[in-house]
This record gives sequence, C-alpha cells and structure tokens, in this order.
Amino acid sequence: MNDKVLIVEDQFVEAHDLRLMLEKAGYTVCGIARSVPQAVELIEKEKPGLVLLDIFLKGKHTGIDLARQLREEHIAFVYLSANSSQDVLAAAKATQPYGFLVKPFREKDLLVTLEIARYRHENSLESSLRKESMLYKRLDMIRESLVSRDQKLLQTAIALQAFIPFEYFSAVMRLKDGTTIHGKDFLRIGFDEYQQIGLRELATITGLQEPVLNLLHAGMEKTVNAVFYNEEHFGRLAKTPGLHRLVAESFKMASHMVYPVPLSNGDHFYFHFYSRRPDAYNAGHIALFDRLAPALTQVVEHLTHFPSADPAVITPLRPAAHSPGFGDIIGSSHLLLNVFDNITQVAPLDTSILILGESGTGKERIADCIHQLSPRKHKPLIKVNCAALPATLIESELFGHEKGAFTGASDRRIGKFEQAHEGTVFLDEIGEMPVELQAKLLRVLQEKEVERIGSRAPIRINIRIIAATNRNLEKEVAEGRFRLDLYYRLNVFPITIPPLRERKEDIPALVSHFLQYFNRKTGKRITGLSDKALRIMMEYNWPGNIRELEHLVERSILLARGNVIEEVAIPSLQRKGAGAEPTGEERIKTIHENERDHIVSVLKKCNGRIWGMGGAAELLNVPPTTLNSKMKKLGIRKEHIS
Repeated sequence: MNDKVLIVEDQFVEAHDLRLMLEKAGYTVCGIARSVPQAVELIEKEKPGLVLLDIFLKGKHTGIDLARQLREEHIAFVYLSANSSQDVLAAAKATQPYGFLVKPFREKDLLVTLEIARYRHENSLESSLRKESMLYKRLDMIRESLVSRDQKLLQTAIALQAFIPFEYFSAVMRLKDGTTIHGKDFLRIGFDEYQQIGLRELATITGLQEPVLNLLHAGMEKTVNAVFYNEEHFGRLAKTPGLHRLVAESFKMASHMVYPVPLSNGDHFYFHFYSRRPDAYNAGHIALFDRLAPALTQVVEHLTHFPSADPAVITPLRPAAHSPGFGDIIGSSHLLLNVFDNITQVAPLDTSILILGESGTGKERIADCIHQLSPRKHKPLIKVNCAALPATLIESELFGHEKGAFTGASDRRIGKFEQAHEGTVFLDEIGEMPVELQAKLLRVLQEKEVERIGSRAPIRINIRIIAATNRNLEKEVAEGRFRLDLYYRLNVFPITIPPLRERKEDIPALVSHFLQYFNRKTGKRITGLSDKALRIMMEYNWPGNIRELEHLVERSILLARGNVIEEVAIPSLQRKGAGAEPTGEERIKTIHENERDHIVSVLKKCNGRIWGMGGAAELLNVPPTTLNSKMKKLGIRKEHIS
C-alpha cells in the first residue's frame, strides 16, 4: 500500500484538518473529493493507496457506494462518520472496511487507524497470495501422486474446501461428441470426512433407477462459462426437473456453483459445488478458479490415467461426533462445520476475533479451541467475564493498579492484559462493558500498551484479543451503548455460533456425549434414551441451547430408574406440536418478527415489487437498498411473498 491518501469528505473544515494531520505525519494527500464522481476521477488519476471516506456526501451516491468499487480494486479504505444508525452500520459492514473513525477523533486515533488499515490490507493480500500458492503446490502434489482416480478427485475437492465452501461435490465429464460421463460425488459428513456417492449409491438414496440418473446427468446445462446460483436464483433452478432439483431435495442444498474446465482434447470437465447456505458463492470464487484453471486442467487430465477405487476404501460412512482438533465441540451439522472452517482459517493468525451467538451456544469453548490451535497455545489464555465484574473494579481487573492508587489499593495488582502478555485475552460478554471503559480498551488495542491505575509509565504488551457477546452489537452501537470504532476494531473476523434449534441433527451426538460424561461423574450406567424421549428432544426448540441440553441430560440421569432414560422434563409450553412456537396469547412476537410480518404484508400488496413508483420501498418510506438489506437480514425471500 503506497503512502498516497485520498480524502473523500464534503465538509471543507474537516477535510482541511485531515490534510494537515496527514501531511504532518508524512503522508501524501493526493486530493480532496467532495462527491463520489469527483472521487472516482481522482482514484483513476492518482491511484491512492488508501481512501478516507465519509459515508454521507453531496449528491445521490454515498461513501458506501464508492466503497464497493474500492473493494473490487483492492484499495484500502477507512470510514469517517458521526452517524452510527443500525441500517448505516449494517450497510457499511457489508463492504468490509479496513477501519472506522467516529467523529470527532484525535490525531493519534487517525494515525493509529491508518497503520492498522495498512497492516490489515498488506496482510490480507499477503495471506491470500500465500494460501493460493500453497493450494497450487497441493494441486501439483495431487497430480503427481500415485493413487486412484477417485482418491485424486477427493483430494482435489478437499484442497478446494478451504476456498470454495460446499457440502456436496459432483464431478461430470462431457465429451466433445456430447456424451456425458458421471464421475463421483462426495457428501461432506464431518470436518475432514466425506462419503463417496456413485450412481448406485445415488440410486439407493433417491429411489431412482441408474438409467434415469444417467439421463438427468446428460440433461444438465451445457454451459462453457462458470456460473453460481444463490437464494431465489437457486430456488428457480431447483424447481426445474433435473439433477439440481434432485440434489437440492435429497441433500437439502440451497446454493450451487459450476465451473467447467476445458481439456486439450476438446472435452470439458465440470466441477459442481452445492452448499446448504443460501448465499455461499460469489464472483470471487469464480475469479479464484480462473487463476487456478491451468493447475486444475493438469490435475483433471491426469485423472483419466488412473483406475477407479472402491467407495468404501475412500470414505466409510460413520458418525462424526468429535472433529479432530476441536476438543469437546460436538457435532457435524453443516452450520457447525462452517464454524470449524472459520476456526482453522483464523486460528494461526493474530487477528482479533468476535464470537457471536446466543447464551449457551458454547462461545467460551470456541475461544479455547482457537487458542489451542494458535501459535500462542503455550502462553496464557486469560478469561474476563465483563458482565460479572462491577463497573468500579473492571478497569483495575483489566489494567492493574499501583499500591495506593485509590482507597483500598494496599498492594500492586497486575492486570489481566499484563498477565496475558504473548498469549490471548478472552473478553466474554463484551457488550456489557461500560461505555467509558470501552474508550480505554480501544486505546489498548490500538497502541498495544496498558497503563496501571496510579502509574505514569505505559507497559508494552503483545496479546491477541478474542471477544464474545450474545447481544446484537449493531443495535447497541445504534442506541449509543457500544462504541462504533471499538466494534470495528473487534469485528475483524466474526464467527457466529448457530443456536441448537438450527442444528438439531447434532442433538443425538450431544446427548451421547453428555451421557458418557455424567455416567463417569455420577457412577451410573445409563445406556441411552427411549425413542419417545429422543423424539421430544428433537421437537423442542432449546432456548437455552447446549447449556440447557446439558442440564436436562444431567437431571434425567439423576432421575432415571433404569439403564434407559424413559422421560425427559421438557417445559410443557414447548411440547405442544412438533417443535412449534407457541402462538396467540401464549406468546408475544418480538420487534423483529413484527417488522418482518409488516414488510411481507407490504410486499404482497406491491406484488413483490421493491423499486420505483408504488413499490414497497416507497410505501415504507425507506431507500430500496435499505429495504433489500432488511429483507436479507430478516430472512424474507420471494417464496414468502407469493
């Protein structure tokens, strides 16, 4: 990143002050733009290394509009804004900025933020290039390896997993004469486990005959261009009779990407990726494949020189409760596997991590896992529960104090940050931290030093920060209870832990784990649950998540009269219907549910139209982009409107 900085700010005084601060610090200010069109011209002419970008500018375009272009051109940018509404924050966050400065700010805040932006920009590029270089080497190793064709194909799919998310992978060869040859499919069943599915296995799963499946493969689109389908686009694709519909219905897939690899003899080899996430794929994945195309072509052309292998040799189908390297985190649902993928990606780095999730989802275990998989694993992991400390003591707990610093300070105290030097600090329930202390925490994160209460000498520290909260921090920011700049400083790499109700397929494995644990603890020999008890557990919505399940299993073991748990004490309100939420007078809808219902009703009146005269955005008196963002956040799709 070069030292050229472009200021995009429509307030003359603020822009002038920024120029003075930057030039004093040795930066080259290549211009000041007061609107997006002016900024675009200056970017084309000056090629700045970093852009300081106000969100609200003169004209119809905002800084967020410009940020999307900057992201595509790999130019670092830092937002400047005094506005921190929830909608603005959500839209700004989607552009993945390198920092955020809240007006007014100190000169030191500006310079530290620019240094962080430089570090993040350079490291993100370096990290991407390093990962791609490692992928090239791995593909070369796969090409040269003397293993079966199916093994090569599986190894290629696993190598791509870190870059292209998928739960189902399918390989298809289309010869130049139009003949289609189905290769092998792989279903992801664990963190590093895949079940191989050939035509015979697919016929057993779907109930269709192999000749019918061959016809479905032959009828797939004959595209020569890479393409991806997310959300409603995949929904339309999956409604058309064919293989995509079969995969979507049989394996609950929600998005798809296909990449054709042309071979030297005129044939085409197709990589098909499917994911249970509705928005798994983007243009960046296709761009990555374009860069990998030569290496992938070499691998594919070598596949034809090796015999196939027996499916059982490659991937035996077995329960994948424990995933290697993740301690006691139990489960193999696609949502949890996505969390594991994120952990393996970020653990080796020093990036700040924000763990999000409801109470009882296991955020502390995720923090333990990240620390154990990091280069700091032999150094301290210091945990601080921000909700459990009184506001009057939390500063002393975090930063320490000198003897006599205040009444009752009879001895020097080493704070948590000093204790964690060269290790990790886990700030649990960060959303509970008082606003006045958030400013001091931000200084520590930016300047990498702490100052004990009563001391004038700062102490340099080298720590990694992992924070966690069950609160909606965007809402907290919008309502003034959480600093926007601290939110952006912590939210470098967010990991969202899914609630148990969204991964119920993991309940049997979790129950088995807790049965073994409490059997050892209590000396009992409970062997399992009755079908009725397990069915009730699967129907319950678990508002307390895994913690509630753990307590329920413990209580059930203590109350069990035999070796099998026949009854479980599920709250009666939740047992009405198959996991259905209580309705009517039994339950009051949340604000988000009421907002969702209102938007859906307006969209129905407008026949699903969002933009233009008489569109839903006009009736709701919000910008169309904001309405689109709200719909995505609230999970409103086309099928909900029809």
